[in-house]
Amino acid sequence: MLSRLADQDDWRRKYYDSIRAVEQEGRQSRAQLEVLYKLVGRLCLAAQGQAPRLDEQLQRLRDAVRRMVPFEELEPLGKAIADVVLEMDAPAASRAPQSATRVEVAPATGAPADAIAAPVETPPAPDPVPLEPSTRAVLSLLLEELAREPQLAAAAAAIDAELAQPMPDERKLHLIEKVAALVLQRIGELEKSRRELEQLLGQMLDRLDSLTRYIAGQGEEESGRTASTATLNVQITGEMRAIGESVESATDLAQIREQLRSRLDAIGQHLHLFRLREEELARQAVARTESLRERMDQMESEARRLQARLSSEKRLSLLDPLTRIGNRLAWDQRFAAECDRWRRFRQPTCVLAWDIDHFKSINDSYGHRAGDKVLAVVAESLGKSIRGTDFVARYGGEEFVMLLPGTTLEDGVRLANRMRDAIAQIGFHFRGKPVWVTVSCGITQLRDGDADDDAFDRADKAMYKAKEGGRNRVVSA
Repeated sequence: MLSRLADQDDWRRKYYDSIRAVEQEGRQSRAQLEVLYKLVGRLCLAAQGQAPRLDEQLQRLRDAVRRMVPFEELEPLGKAIADVVLEMDAPAASRAPQSATRVEVAPATGAPADAIAAPVETPPAPDPVPLEPSTRAVLSLLLEELAREPQLAAAAAAIDAELAQPMPDERKLHLIEKVAALVLQRIGELEKSRRELEQLLGQMLDRLDSLTRYIAGQGEEESGRTASTATLNVQITGEMRAIGESVESATDLAQIREQLRSRLDAIGQHLHLFRLREEELARQAVARTESLRERMDQMESEARRLQARLSSEKRLSLLDPLTRIGNRLAWDQRFAAECDRWRRFRQPTCVLAWDIDHFKSINDSYGHRAGDKVLAVVAESLGKSIRGTDFVARYGGEEFVMLLPGTTLEDGVRLANRMRDAIAQIGFHFRGKPVWVTVSCGITQLRDGDADDDAFDRADKAMYKAKEGGRNRVVSA
């Protein structure tokens, strides 16, 4: 009995743990959805001022995202914006002249005057110009959020790279439309994920109700057994009392034997009925237990699937999609954990800040795709150079950060110089031409009295000193 109650408590605990996990994922999806809605609103603000009709449609979209309407209501708004953009692009494509000559008509006779070959002057195409800084900032923030989804990371990175280049207004509108399409796709996926979570939560709640009914049935079964046993006791006690009275009132031995036989037969019948009731209760208990076991197996399978999904999404949320190492969020979590561990055990811990030298010129000279390749290769080199207990992440742009627990500042400087030399010796090539890539590093140790990001700030300042000192060097602080 105690074992069965313990199993029931364990099942109930697993149910509630699974429900809490589902609710947590639902809250995370809701938070991501709110961020995307806010960024869509900012994107609408950034894109306004191109044309009155486009402004009208953007205002409608802003009003919709402010109310956080369902995704199904956003789709027609996105299509309407796309139609307006296409209409704005159409006149520009049809401005080519129909004829290279012009015929003038004489005022008096209407006869054609001498044909004058006059080339139609086509207005010069506007020079490409970069995006406004505020617009670029909003779009970069939005694309960074979209890049967290692995399926959208490549498209977001390609758009972000193109936005960095000067372009005509028509191309800007086209790119903004592509960004809006990615946003709508991401919102749709979040809505789908939310609906799946709600469905799964409903199924788990149904199974929790089944568990509750099973426990209630167990209680009713125990009550039934108690009542059946009490009834048998009353019946047997009554028969035994009747036997005693019969013996006392009997006049001869034959009469006593007959009355005893009758009473014993009645007791046997009572015992037979009691056994039948017990067998029926046992059969019902086995059926309920088997049904619950099947439901629990289903719930265990769904719980494992949900746990795997949560673990996978958590892991992906901590990875930089380009370099496949930790991102800024992963750094914040690991840095806080290492600081806490350092305060407890006081083992030496080094903090390093890395930056790729002249990275902007690499992008400008060879393109963003080459720059992305450099980032990925540098990240791979840094990751291969550290131990399993160490940690490296992409902090942002071309900057990387690193933690070396159990490493003194002197040893950390030697290790950083080896990593710096290894990167400088990598054979980067672009279209057959060698490209020399180097890195600068700032390094420090966790110290008494450090608060929040004091150690990181020291490493970051030391890294800038390395750049000011000629780059491709390690500076300690």
